[in-house]
Amino acid sequence: MKKILFAAAAVGTAASLVIMYLKKRHQGENLLEDAKDAMKESAGTMRKYIRKTKNEADGIYSNAMG
Repeated sequence: MKKILFAAAAVGTAASLVIMYLKKRHQGENLLEDAKDAMKESAGTMRKYIRKTKNEADGIYSNAMG
């Protein structure tokens, strides 16, 4: 009877550790996806402002030269 209880406890512990591992792994993947999305968004924002600044600089240069 004791062997069965020890075996059940070992199986339960192993199962809970696997569940905890998978849950933490999934959280890590979500964090990486969120970081990737944030980087893409910030890169798009930077491109927008660079294009806007370039157009303004071209206009200033054109007005100064002409």
